[in-house]
Amino acid sequence: MDIAYLVKQATRGNDQAFEQLITFVRPKLYRTAYSYVRNEQDALDIYQETIYEAYLSLRKLKKPEKFQSWIIKIIVFKSIDFVRKSSRQFVANDEIFANLCTEESMNTLEQSLDLTEAFNFLDPTYKTIILLRYYHDLSIKEIAEVLNSPEGTVKSQLHRAKQALRPILKEGYSYE
Repeated sequence: MDIAYLVKQATRGNDQAFEQLITFVRPKLYRTAYSYVRNEQDALDIYQETIYEAYLSLRKLKKPEKFQSWIIKIIVFKSIDFVRKSSRQFVANDEIFANLCTEESMNTLEQSLDLTEAFNFLDPTYKTIILLRYYHDLSIKEIAEVLNSPEGTVKSQLHRAKQALRPILKEGYSYE
């Protein structure tokens, strides 16, 4: 699928091209919102607001090939705003972390559950960076663009997030 071509078509008023773009990113958008709010209806509301804002703002997108990271940025910030406004606590989506755990990195279901539990103790900034890096497979540069942060800051926050996870996983979350 040629994302840049579809973006150009959508900016010219081709609604079918916009629908194709949304179909391409739909699952990741919904899961991202759900991972923040842990409520299906709220996640759908955030998803719809994101689609609406993307539709209205698509002409402002300077690099059409960056559509996916651009729309993920919108949904991340809408999700964070929702959590702040509703004073809800960030809760990790078990499905996302099941996807994060590969055979190479996790050998058992217990370890996967440990990671999910440990993730709940992370600072929201670290959660966002971990999600963008390991769930959305964004590069450091792309994460920096999404978060409007320097690449060095993203690298150090990712490093700190990993450091914060290590002791949590080592201390008391083993099912042995």
